[in-house]
Amino acid sequence: MARRYLVGVDGSAPSLAALDWALRRARQSSAPLVLVHVTEGADAPHEGPARSAEAGRALLDGELERVRALGVEVSATQPEGSLAWALGDLAEPDDVVVVGTHKTGYLHGRVLGSRSVQIALAVRASVVAVPEVDLRFRRGIVAGVDRLETAGEIGRAAAEEAQARGEELTLLEAVPNSAVRRDELPIARAAQEAARAAPGLVIRSRVSTRPPAEALLDAARDKALLVLGPGSLDATRSPIGSVLHDVLLNVTAPVLVVRPSGALVAAPAGEGAASWRAS
Repeated sequence: MARRYLVGVDGSAPSLAALDWALRRARQSSAPLVLVHVTEGADAPHEGPARSAEAGRALLDGELERVRALGVEVSATQPEGSLAWALGDLAEPDDVVVVGTHKTGYLHGRVLGSRSVQIALAVRASVVAVPEVDLRFRRGIVAGVDRLETAGEIGRAAAEEAQARGEELTLLEAVPNSAVRRDELPIARAAQEAARAAPGLVIRSRVSTRPPAEALLDAARDKALLVLGPGSLDATRSPIGSVLHDVLLNVTAPVLVVRPSGALVAAPAGEGAASWRAS
């Protein structure tokens, strides 16, 4: 469970969807919310509505009043800079950062979907990217597994989410060779840890030979949440791999990117640098 939910708020429809998602989870877990509205500098890319500091404060005051009326502990902060790096400074490893994202395709993803990728790179906490989709009739959690090193933590995190929601959990692994024995795959480790974390939870396992991002996006179309790990734990490589990148740019459901213990995040010293540090 999260220590805090940090939510990026800018008044756009995706950010409101993110706030509603975090609000429901905060009420379930009694964790506090922190609303984050960034007053961007002149050189920062404006991916949401451009606002003055005064307009941003008014936006935060309105959302604070709405959330407090629901009985949820909430605070707000208004740093200056870019949202990704402001959240990177604020988030602790046991927080969950929640941001809205436009539902995009490959043609438009670099323009409208890049913020969730930047945030997943910048913060040392788990991240949820919430698209503007109707979740009222969505049921079930799906979790993508691709390597033994992260399979256990993904299984545990997904099982805890499913148990908290009273939902079933589906574990999915994409493999190029269908002849591989399932008990030799990382998905077997994920299933064991999920069962240990949530005894009695209904857990299903699926192995697909389709391309990983395609299989995950299709599996999540009617689900309440998609749970994934980082692209890499290698200190010399980006934690955003090609599969996670494609999923974040083409989301079909809220995506929880689990930050395993010891995972790497982008070093704040250079936003464009290919350097990484341990969390």
